[in-house]
Amino acid sequence: MSQMLPLFKKELIESWRNFKFAAILIVFAIIGVLSPFTALILPDILGVVMDDSGVTVEIPESTALDSYMQFFSNMNQMGLVIFVIVFGSILTHEFSRNTLVNLVTKGLKRTNVIVVKALFLMLVWTVGYIVSALVAYVYTIYYWDESVNHLVLAFAMTWVYGLFIISIILLASTLFTNSFIAVLFSVVAVVIVMLMASIHPDVAEYLPQYLIGNNVVLLTGEIEAGEVLWPMIITAVLTLVLLSLTILRFKKVPMN
Repeated sequence: MSQMLPLFKKELIESWRNFKFAAILIVFAIIGVLSPFTALILPDILGVVMDDSGVTVEIPESTALDSYMQFFSNMNQMGLVIFVIVFGSILTHEFSRNTLVNLVTKGLKRTNVIVVKALFLMLVWTVGYIVSALVAYVYTIYYWDESVNHLVLAFAMTWVYGLFIISIILLASTLFTNSFIAVLFSVVAVVIVMLMASIHPDVAEYLPQYLIGNNVVLLTGEIEAGEVLWPMIITAVLTLVLLSLTILRFKKVPMN
């Protein structure tokens, strides 16, 4: 603990000075604002487009469900991608600058490095995501004041998936120590593999990808809360396994 607290403080100060933490907070807050606003004005935009094209179609009024649909679409795609781009180099940057060499040779435990990096990324992701979700929730309640099914669980599905992505970032960083691009491609490759595997319906419901593909159907009641239990447990276990592998791999990375 005596090593982890100063290391965690270092991560916090660095990310604040280089504006990365603030950037995530700002971007995620914008996603929280824009999602309900987009849902609110979309029927008017479609109405104008239809009128200009001479097509008469009755466009239904937007609802709270449309707002949450926009939120999960934006967060599961744009939000997660921005998070990976901003913080994907958290470990490869240390390797490229050799900043860990002196610390490790002076007695800093390698396990503590990975644990602190993981906890820090989880903190940033959690704080940013809560800010975004709260903003979207408040605006949605303000505009529509309608309730939906299992909203907290739907929010939690994306949060758990984000923790899984963090574990991939860290493991890939210990495999491709100096290449941030390789880390990005690793995350993309894992997502593509899961998408391909999810073609089979018997496999899809146990994959982490299931979590960010079914937020909205949970809200509509098309699936029950119990149906997301296993993918959440599996994703959490996979996250712990990947973090354990990261620690084992990092202990074997040459430091010179």
